[in-house]
Amino acid sequence: MNEPRKSWPIRSRQAKLASIGAGALLVGGLALAPAAISAAAPPKYPAAEAHKPSPIPDRLILIPTNTPAASQRVTWRAEATAETAQAQILEAPRALGEVAPAAGAVTNVMAMASVPVNTTLGYASTYHTVEFVGLKPNTRYTYRVGDGTNWSAWTDFTTAAAGFQPFSFIYYGDAQNYIDSAVPRVFRQAFADRPQAKAIVNAGDLIDSANSEEQWGQWFQAGGFIDGQVNNISIPGNHEYSGGLSTFWRPQFPYPDNGPGNPELKQTVYSVDYQGVRFIGLDSNVQSNATLMAAQTTWLEGLLKNNPNKWTVVTFHHPVYSTTGTRNNPNVRAQWAPLLEKYGVDLALQGHDHSYGRGNLKSARQSATTHNGVSYVVSVSGGKMYDLNGGVNWTGNGAEVISSSENTQLYQMIDVDKDQLRFEARYANGEHHDGFLIRKNDAGERTVTELVADNTGEQVTVDKTSVEPGEQLTATAFGYDSGEKVKVYLLRTKGTAANAGDGDRDYDSRTYVGTQTADALGKLSYSFKLPADLDKDSTYRVYLESATQKITSPVITVK
Repeated sequence: MNEPRKSWPIRSRQAKLASIGAGALLVGGLALAPAAISAAAPPKYPAAEAHKPSPIPDRLILIPTNTPAASQRVTWRAEATAETAQAQILEAPRALGEVAPAAGAVTNVMAMASVPVNTTLGYASTYHTVEFVGLKPNTRYTYRVGDGTNWSAWTDFTTAAAGFQPFSFIYYGDAQNYIDSAVPRVFRQAFADRPQAKAIVNAGDLIDSANSEEQWGQWFQAGGFIDGQVNNISIPGNHEYSGGLSTFWRPQFPYPDNGPGNPELKQTVYSVDYQGVRFIGLDSNVQSNATLMAAQTTWLEGLLKNNPNKWTVVTFHHPVYSTTGTRNNPNVRAQWAPLLEKYGVDLALQGHDHSYGRGNLKSARQSATTHNGVSYVVSVSGGKMYDLNGGVNWTGNGAEVISSSENTQLYQMIDVDKDQLRFEARYANGEHHDGFLIRKNDAGERTVTELVADNTGEQVTVDKTSVEPGEQLTATAFGYDSGEKVKVYLLRTKGTAANAGDGDRDYDSRTYVGTQTADALGKLSYSFKLPADLDKDSTYRVYLESATQKITSPVITVK
């Protein structure tokens, strides 16, 4: 990618606030005193005025197509007719304004759809959609939308590469509440940390009231200019439904019509292939409808079975494993989770529970820090919070919680490379909360390893903990960089198995055994023959030392 990524972990950012005297704030030599306590508060500015459309375009958002390397959709809102709504596009020039584009460089494209949405604020909001086609892969373009006279600002986007190319995307759980006050800082911090992101995934409940013009206006204002230059991949949550799907949804989000084919699921269930990642959006709001669930399940299996992409990300609103309260989604878990595991889906990105939870199947556990299953994540970006339930819904269904958080707003950054996918969750203030690294080889084998600050402790597994002198012993560990060199030692501990010390801090002797190289998945497996002169009842540990880890095995006792 063109811009360097910020590495994990990010240090806590301490805001330095200048104290303001109790009397007055001096600005340019003028004393600005607080308003008199007895002064009446000004009236709230009417939502009908704050969000009223005009001929000037607003609510611009990039919508991916079936061919993101060669085409791009843009949706916006404005008072314009179907006959005048249009866009202009050209390859991104070095300058505009007083520098006119070269003759023939600008292409005009008329809107493919103009759909008015009636609102409760006394007016209609009309959404226009344009599709740019015949674009070059991995090319930066500049566009604007309008009616031929009233235009938006010129805005840039870059088409997808024709094949695999590393990129980043951002994922949010429910925004829903406090959209005008608490959510904007989350969106801005996420963009500040990943300004090169190519997509934003929203796992439903973008707003609280499905058909609220005011809330949709607040949601677009929270994203601001970001939405006009980063592709949006959203699926509806239960709050996008009120007697049916929000009347705003399809006019705002004209996603590819490549779902199961049921009219009810049009542009709520869809897929996008982007630079080596297959994004799949599902609608879990219909989990009580056997027909629509069966249609999605069959469609999902077809996409997973015939998938040319190395990475797969599936997003839906209601979690497979709930993090909070007494919530439970047995139909989602029964119909979709087995397919996610069978076909090696990498990430299941979910919302709904207004807290953070991340985990996996217990049966996928390989070591203290590594598993090889699907990573299920639940997150929240908005200001409404629910309490955690201690992971009961996870553990009661064969899964385990690795990381959780309550009363926090978060955003997630996912960096995609050829052989690894890096996931990090940060709080609204930019501090690190959780992270892991998925490594995958060309055969589809995978390891998922925790990103932890302290790579020490008992993380080495051995094939036996009771041995005889001269016997063969195999040690296994995970979490290394591909090709990392690891030195293997045998430590004789002080005392017996009952009081043997931990690692290399409490041992009588240290014997170098050999050096091994970690494989492409970050796994190390080393077999060696124990010395023939080991004392009976003596105790040992295998100790692995590398540039990134210093880890040990459980105590091994000589028979």
